[in-house]
Amino acid sequence: MATTKDPGIYNFNQIMDEFYKFKPGEDDAEGRSYKLGVAGDMLSKGFDSSLSESMAYTQQGISSELMTQQANLEKRNQSDSRKEEFDYGMQSMGAQFDHQNNFANSQYDRDVGMLAATGEQDRKNITATGVENRLGEITKGEQSRANIGAQGQQDRENISTQQIMQGAREKANIGAQGTQDRESIRTQQAAQGARETQNIRTQGDQDRASIQTQQSSQGERERGNISTQGDQDRQSIGAQGEQDRLKIGAQGDDNRQTLDKEDELTAKKSSRQSARSRSLARAF
Repeated sequence: MATTKDPGIYNFNQIMDEFYKFKPGEDDAEGRSYKLGVAGDMLSKGFDSSLSESMAYTQQGISSELMTQQANLEKRNQSDSRKEEFDYGMQSMGAQFDHQNNFANSQYDRDVGMLAATGEQDRKNITATGVENRLGEITKGEQSRANIGAQGQQDRENISTQQIMQGAREKANIGAQGTQDRESIRTQQAAQGARETQNIRTQGDQDRASIQTQQSSQGERERGNISTQGDQDRQSIGAQGEQDRLKIGAQGDDNRQTLDKEDELTAKKSSRQSARSRSLARAF
């Protein structure tokens, strides 16, 4: 099936073909002038385009050199500025160090003098205090020795009497307490054994009854849960299968429409490209 070439909204291809095929006669000065004018205009525009492109590259090179020179100048200015700031900073720190060092030296001299005066006074105070303390300690020592001797004699006598009486009381208490403890232990052991035996029997009966009740209730619940879960799983599988079939059908339609549109666009593009190629071939 033959295809009709799209002439375009202004039929530009046909107009261009007719213009290139037009050959004015020798007596058609107006036709020759118009065609030569068009050719001269095309030549002038081509020259202008080439010249503009060359000027653009030249301007780009000049701009690049200017930017490089500006960057170098900026770098030098910043370097000089930082160098001056560094020198000023070092001089300032040197002056500050000298002032601080002089102040520290002066303060050291003042501190040494103060310490010397304070040490002399402290030594005098310590000497006087030591004499007073020694006299006081001597007096205290003599009084303490006298008191310790008298108190020691009295303490020894009191301790001896208390130990004899305490020993007699502890022996009597130990004998009575032993008899009472043995009787209490026998009574408690008998009662405890009877209570534990009864508790074991009662707890065993309760445990057996509870286990039977729990097993019966658990089995009934598990059977109900299994039946309900099976119904839900079957319904979910059926609904998911239907949804998957619908998605697959819709996706297939979208893919076919996309491929048809791509084929149509490719055919139109190839047709336009072929027409332009033939037009350019006829022009030359």
